[in-house]
Amino acid sequence: MQDVPVEIQSLRQELKQRILFQNMLLQALLVLFSAFAIAVAVVPEASSLLHFAFQCVVLSGASQWCHHGVRTAQIKAYLQEINADETHGNWESWLPAHRPKTFLGSRWQISTKGVFLGLGLGMFLLDAVFTGPPELLPLLCSAAVWSFAAYLLISNPKE
Repeated sequence: MQDVPVEIQSLRQELKQRILFQNMLLQALLVLFSAFAIAVAVVPEASSLLHFAFQCVVLSGASQWCHHGVRTAQIKAYLQEINADETHGNWESWLPAHRPKTFLGSRWQISTKGVFLGLGLGMFLLDAVFTGPPELLPLLCSAAVWSFAAYLLISNPKE
């Protein structure tokens, strides 16, 4: 087995860390959604404000997730480029060719981004249930923040 250059080891370690950070963001978002949902149920008169605050959390998490995604895509492309002449292959090229045949977990564009956008939409639903007739300004502000998060997620390059 040939020695792996320090640069490659370092880049692969960075990939692992960035993927870990992305997964931690997804897990934290689930916990925060639960906390906000409970808060909406306990204090329904603050539902619109909590909804807006949660959409800001989604935007913040999505921005961080996209930042890591861009770097991950760049590192992966670099590793594929410098390993293009290898005959035994590498993880960066093997993984996309061996995705599971399931809907979730197999398509990065759907499953991961769906967590951010789906939980954001879930908060819209909770707000509608607990607020009654929607308050227009908070609803529009929440929709604008959610839409910007959706734009960031959809425009982020595929890893």
